[in-house]
Amino acid sequence: MSVSSSVTPPGFRHRVAAHAASGAMRDLLEHHRLSYVPEPLSEGAVFGFSGALDLRVRIAGAAVPAIDLDGRAPTLEPELCRHLGIDARWHTTANPAAAWAVLGAELAAGRPTLVRADPAVLDYRDGAHHDTRHAIVAMAHDEEAAIVWVADGAFPEPQACSTRSLAAARASQAWPEPARHGLLQITDQAQRLADPRVAVAAALDRVVRAMRHPPRPDHPHVRTGLGAVDALAAAWPGLPAVAGSGLGATLAALRHRIRDGGSGGALYRSLQARFLHDAAALLGSPQLGQAALVCDDLADGWRTLAAAIEGEDAALAHRVGGPWIGRICALEHQHVAALEEHLRIHPAVAA
Repeated sequence: MSVSSSVTPPGFRHRVAAHAASGAMRDLLEHHRLSYVPEPLSEGAVFGFSGALDLRVRIAGAAVPAIDLDGRAPTLEPELCRHLGIDARWHTTANPAAAWAVLGAELAAGRPTLVRADPAVLDYRDGAHHDTRHAIVAMAHDEEAAIVWVADGAFPEPQACSTRSLAAARASQAWPEPARHGLLQITDQAQRLADPRVAVAAALDRVVRAMRHPPRPDHPHVRTGLGAVDALAAAWPGLPAVAGSGLGATLAALRHRIRDGGSGGALYRSLQARFLHDAAALLGSPQLGQAALVCDDLADGWRTLAAAIEGEDAALAHRVGGPWIGRICALEHQHVAALEEHLRIHPAVAA
């Protein structure tokens, strides 16, 4: 018997993911046999049903990097369950003992369980960046060896994580916010997903509100929603003067956020595009089909920007990236307008 089969709960299938949280939730929804179609929901569909697509830009010349990006909301897992009508509870706590009590009970009952854990602290990962929203699925606890076997979207096989390392990762205070031992507890009983029309509308409405009417930022150098991409486009020409000798570091940080940091290779826009294609087919919606094509172009824009700003000559890379910033700005606006067109015909229902 392989290690994988001996530590994996019966019926649980794990696959490598483009983004940790959407990959972990895809695996769990398949485990609970929750889908709108005969096959499991795609990772893109799982991401999109959460309505987590977002945009947040911090621009501050005194900081390194001078520009930082984030492309998703922090509430992906609970929002996904709410939109899909899944009976689940999102646990957070500052008490490590209480956090382990909940996780330990789930594992003792044989239930694979999603937890948030900073990859930079996990002992089976090497050289990972901090991300307290990183999600893994805890599958089994070996008390004698003091390890928890986990499914991590960056690896095809189960990973052995020491209980000490897992506790530290779940308590991390790093970027972008304290992890607070986040854990998703899905009710262990037969469930049925919400009406797909209602679930799609709720997810799209969440994105439109976040992009078109975001709450006021909590920091003077931060812009959110469509205002964030507008601010990025306005700041880009003057970035070399603002960043100074930190221009190369700023471009490298942007590449990481857009392409290399577990964001689906295109600041989560590629995942959103797959959702829109899947939703268009599921609902037979030409408006969603058009939105999917716009989002395909948007994902290509972010992906190409990441490639354009790569190179040893930071000043040249900045100039090459300029036209792509303008294109991305236009496409972000077009994407939101395309979602609004579907919602005009099929409005979201208030919860």
